Amino acid sequence: MYAQELIQRYEAGERDFKGVVLDDEDLSGQDLNGIDFEGASLARVNFDKTCLTEANLCNADLRGVRLFESGWHGANLRGANLENADISFSSFENSNLREANLKGIKLHRVDLIRTNLQGADFSGAKLDYCDFGGCLYDSETIFDDCIYESLAAEEIYGKLGAISIEVGANLQKCDLRNTDLSDVDLSEVNLSNANLQYANLSRAILFQSNLENADLDYANLTDADLEQANLSNAQTRMTIFFNTTMPDGTIRDDGCMEEEDEDNSELSDDRE
Repeated sequence: MYAQELIQRYEAGERDFKGVVLDDEDLSGQDLNGIDFEGASLARVNFDKTCLTEANLCNADLRGVRLFESGWHGANLRGANLENADISFSSFENSNLREANLKGIKLHRVDLIRTNLQGADFSGAKLDYCDFGGCLYDSETIFDDCIYESLAAEEIYGKLGAISIEVGANLQKCDLRNTDLSDVDLSEVNLSNANLQYANLSRAILFQSNLENADLDYANLTDADLEQANLSNAQTRMTIFFNTTMPDGTIRDDGCMEEEDEDNSELSDDRE
């Protein structure tokens, strides 16, 4: 089917386009709210400035699609394949991306507020100024090797208290440098091999979290709860431990003074 035929049929009142093949077509600037694209082949389609509110794209092939200033509020994208899609200045608020393939996706200023991301795979995704406020994750949500650019705490996790990160969520290998994770509940979250350099983890709850091989250099763990967390081989150069509950339940309260003292000793030796 060609784009023009679909548009004409939609305007005539038809909504059921299950399994349609529209690869490489141009559907930019269209109002396709409520359309049923379940199982459709829509690879590399141009959806710039297209509205697909409440649309059904369950299990659709959306590899390499382009979206600019598009509205997909409340869309059902469960199991959809969005690998290598390029999406910017668009909204997926309240949409369902459960079990979606989002590998290599590029998201720039995308609104994902209250989106269901259970089982979604963001491996290798590039996330720039995205809002994940109130999203639902689970142990099957994957963020391996993601690149986060210009993200603040509220942009990754939404406003404090609004986010629901299910116990055991998978954030391994995530690049979370300079991220503000203060007051966030990360209990049992898998952060193995994550880059948390300079991250603000003050008052964060990391009970039974997996930080094996994580890079915590210069991170702030003031008042953080690390009880029963796995810190095997974690890097903690100049990490701030102040009133921090350690994995064995003891309180660590030495800040990062040990290395500072070593540096000061070296300076004293040089002066002598």
